[in-house]
Amino acid sequence: MSKHMALVRKIIHGLRWPRVRHRLGYGRVWLQSRLFPPSRGKFPPVWLAVKSVFPPVWKMDDRPHGLLAIGGILTEDALLAAYSKGIHPFCDRHPIQWVVFNPRMVLFLEKTKIGKGLRPLIRSGQFKVTFDTAFEEVVQSCSDRSYTWLVPERIDLAVALHEQGRVHSVEVWDHKGYLAGGLFGVDMGRIFIGESAFSNEPNAMKVAFAYLNCHLQHWGYGLHDAQMYSKHLELMGFEEIPRRKYGDRLRELVDADAHHGKWKVDEHLDVAEWVPSLPGSQVKERVLEQ
Repeated sequence: MSKHMALVRKIIHGLRWPRVRHRLGYGRVWLQSRLFPPSRGKFPPVWLAVKSVFPPVWKMDDRPHGLLAIGGILTEDALLAAYSKGIHPFCDRHPIQWVVFNPRMVLFLEKTKIGKGLRPLIRSGQFKVTFDTAFEEVVQSCSDRSYTWLVPERIDLAVALHEQGRVHSVEVWDHKGYLAGGLFGVDMGRIFIGESAFSNEPNAMKVAFAYLNCHLQHWGYGLHDAQMYSKHLELMGFEEIPRRKYGDRLRELVDADAHHGKWKVDEHLDVAEWVPSLPGSQVKERVLEQ
């Protein structure tokens, strides 16, 4: 049997359909951009070749969750370049879709809300919090759900960036040493872009966010970006802002030359006593020897 006939049989039986479908997706976008150029003032998704650069986000109109580009290859450099411009890749679908959320769900750290019951919980010592000690376990826990964008390709990328000190995790442990909750995200200088979070016990996720936000403020970060709206984020003080306002803040806070490395919980910070509107209130008072 010739190679051509073997290929035809594989396509008929569905063995090669995923690859064919992905290529058709690339071709469709490319053909559409050539045959049906947009009307003046509109900005359609562009097709990315392997070494393409992202088109400028500011050219997009104000439609919600705009699809900026399709295609390309998701690498460590591509992800960091995308995040530095406010672009999020979805690689659970092919070709890759590069999306710019509008509005954007963010937290101005001084507006963090800590519920009344959370401070006593933190003081009780029921949970122990660490940074960057069980990264892969946190990511795997975040991906253990019926639908997730955390496909194996995306997980491998997160692990690689974690090893470079660019992606970090927060772990919340119960008194038996089991992982009760956690989150992970990308450090872009003075802005932290949250990727995903999970909780196996009540309030464990809230504890993770409280510790993280307390440290981010102490370290001089200006924004915690959660990307998309959710009710539980709103209850913690996150708010939606327009794409353009987010872009302005992003340009101010992204620092390509910032030092990156492993994070540790600062024992000199008292998260339970932190008053977000008073930066520095999380630093424990030290008793000076006479």
